[in-house]
Amino acid sequence: MFLQKIRDRAQGWFAYTIIGLLIVPFAVWGINYYFEGGGPMDAAVVGDSAISVQEFQRAYQQQRQRMQAMLGSNADPALLDGPRMKQQVLQQLVEERVLNQLAREQGLRISDRQLHDVIVALPVFQQSGGFDKALYEQWLRNQGYVAATFEESFRQGKATEQLRESVTASALFTPVELDRLIALLKQQRELQYTVLALEKYVAKATVEDAKIQEYFEKHQDRFVNPEQVQVQFIELKLAQLAEGVTVSEEDLKTAYQDQIAKYGQPEERAASHLLIKLPLNPSPAEVEQAQAKAKQIADELHAGTRTFDQALQDVKADASGGLEGGELGVIGKGMFDSPAFESALFALEKSGDVSEPVRMPSGFHIIRLDKITPAQVKPFEEVRETVAKELRQQQAENRFYEITQNLANLSYEHPDSLEPAAKALDAAIQDTGWFSRKGGGEGIAANPKLIEIAFGEDVLKRGVNSEPIELAPGHIVVIRMKEYRDATPRTLEEAREDIVKSLREQQAREAIAKDAETLKARAAKGEHLQTLAKELGGDYKNVGLVSRDAPTVDRAVLTTAFRLPQPEAGQVALGSTALANGDQVVLEVAQVVPGQKEALSEEERKSIAQQLTQQAGSGQFEGLVDSVRAKSKVVTYGDRL
Repeated sequence: MFLQKIRDRAQGWFAYTIIGLLIVPFAVWGINYYFEGGGPMDAAVVGDSAISVQEFQRAYQQQRQRMQAMLGSNADPALLDGPRMKQQVLQQLVEERVLNQLAREQGLRISDRQLHDVIVALPVFQQSGGFDKALYEQWLRNQGYVAATFEESFRQGKATEQLRESVTASALFTPVELDRLIALLKQQRELQYTVLALEKYVAKATVEDAKIQEYFEKHQDRFVNPEQVQVQFIELKLAQLAEGVTVSEEDLKTAYQDQIAKYGQPEERAASHLLIKLPLNPSPAEVEQAQAKAKQIADELHAGTRTFDQALQDVKADASGGLEGGELGVIGKGMFDSPAFESALFALEKSGDVSEPVRMPSGFHIIRLDKITPAQVKPFEEVRETVAKELRQQQAENRFYEITQNLANLSYEHPDSLEPAAKALDAAIQDTGWFSRKGGGEGIAANPKLIEIAFGEDVLKRGVNSEPIELAPGHIVVIRMKEYRDATPRTLEEAREDIVKSLREQQAREAIAKDAETLKARAAKGEHLQTLAKELGGDYKNVGLVSRDAPTVDRAVLTTAFRLPQPEAGQVALGSTALANGDQVVLEVAQVVPGQKEALSEEERKSIAQQLTQQAGSGQFEGLVDSVRAKSKVVTYGDRL
C-alpha cells in the first residue's frame, strides 16, 4: 500500500531517473504496438458469445488472489502463474457462458428490483449498518469493473443459480433407496486388532560404524551445510508511529465539519412502483407502445379514477408478463446509476404523490412516494472517538509515507551503507541471525519475501541496499548484506546423528513389516490376536461393534475394516494397514451388522434424504452442463492467455 504511494507520488531526480530508464525499452518495443495493432481480443468463443482477454485476465487475477490468500506463504508461484490454473479459469468461464445461454433459453431472468436487493444486501458493501455506495464504487474500481458490466454479470450469475436450483430440486431419492443406503452407512462391524509400534522397533535397532561410513560415502551429496546469510536492516512500523500521534480538539472539530456528511444519515425515501416492461433491444414501435400505456396509467392515477393500489392488483392479475410492480423499500440518493429514477422520486413532495412515467433500461416506471425519513446528523461528542482515531491514523499514514519515501531515497543514494539513512531518520540499524534460502531464521528473517530478496541479485551478488520491502501493511524494511557463508560439505561427525537416525528407522521399518506379515499369516491359521500381540510386543485392542465414524479408532483402521468382505459364519475377515506414524496394524472383523432404519429419528432420515437428493441433483446438473457444452460450439485460444 505505502510502496504504491511512493510509486504514485515520486518526484524529483529519482522519478526522472526511473522515467529515463523506462524510455529505452518503450522506444525499442513500444512503437511496434502501433503498427501491429492491439492484438487478439478474445480468449474463447462460446456459440455466438465471446469471452474477451480482458474478462479472462480479471477472472484469473481474482482467482490468483484467492489462492494466494488461502495458501499464504505456502503458495507456489509455479502453480499460481502456470498454464494449468489459467486453463482452469478459462474452462470455468466457458462453463459459465454455456449456463448463461441455457438460462436465457429457459426464460430465467432477474428483475432490476431483485438485482438491486441482492447487491445492496451483500456484506462486502456494508458500512455503518447499511449499503455504502462509495464502498461499492471503490470495490468496482479495484476489481476492474464498471457498474453496468458487473451488474449484468451478477444478473447472469443469479439466473444461472435459478437454473441450478430448478434442476437439483427436481432430483428424487426413493424410500427404498434410502433404507438400503442407511443399512450401509449405519452398518456396524465387530472389530479387534493388534498394533505393532514403530518406535519400539527403532529403540531396538542397532547400527554398526561400518554401515554409517558406507552410508555417508554413498550419499555424501545429501550432507551439505546450506549457504547462509546475515543481514542488517532498518525497520519502520506504522503502528509504532501512530502511538505517538496527538491531535488537538480544534483539529478534531475541523475534521468533523469537513466530513460531517459521513457522520450523518441522509434523507431516505420509501417507494413503490409500477413497471411497464421493455424487451432487450426494443424497437421504436415497442418503446412507443410501452410509453403510451405508461402514460395512460399515470393519467388515470393523477385524475383519481384509479388508485395506485388498484393498479398494483391489476399487475398481479396480468398474465402477459409485461407488467411488474410492488414495494421498492427504502431508497437513498446515489443508489441508482441512472439519475432519472432518483430525480423523479426525490422531486415528489409528500407521501402518496405519484410521478410521471420514467424511462429506464428495463421499461417505464411510475413511482409512488410512500414515506420520507428526514436527514439526521450525529453530534460531535457522539462520534468524537471515531474522528480522533481516523485523524490519528491519517496523520500517521502521511508521516509514514514521508519517512518511507526518505528511506527509499537515502538507501538508493547511498547503496553501500545504511548509516546515512539511519542517521537522517533517527532509526536503529539492526541485525538478523543466520538463515538459509529455506528459512530457519527468526523475526523478520523468517519472512519469505525478505529471504527471497536477501538471496537476490542486488543484496547478495552486488552487495547494495535493497529497495523498501513491505513485509505486511504498515511494516517496511530495507536490508543489506552483513555476512555470507557459502555451502560446505558436512563431515562424517557432523552428519553422524542424521545417518544413525535414518539407518535405525530403515532397519525398524524392515523389521516391523516382517513381523506384521508373520502376525497376519499366523492369525490366518487361527491363532488369537491377543496371544500374538503378547508374543511380539504389540498392543491388542478388542473394540467390539463399531460404526464407520467411531471416534476411538484410527481412521486408517476403520477404512480397512469396512473394506473387508463380510466373513462367513464362524470365520473372520483378516486385513492389515499402516498408520500415519509408521505403526503396523493387523485386524479381524468377526461379524457385520446392517444399519437399522428404526435407529434413526425422522429428522435424521430427512436430513440424510436431503443430502442424498442434493448429491443426486448436483450429478444431474453436471450431466446437463456436459450435455449442453458438448452441443455448443466452443473455441478457445490458449496462446492468448
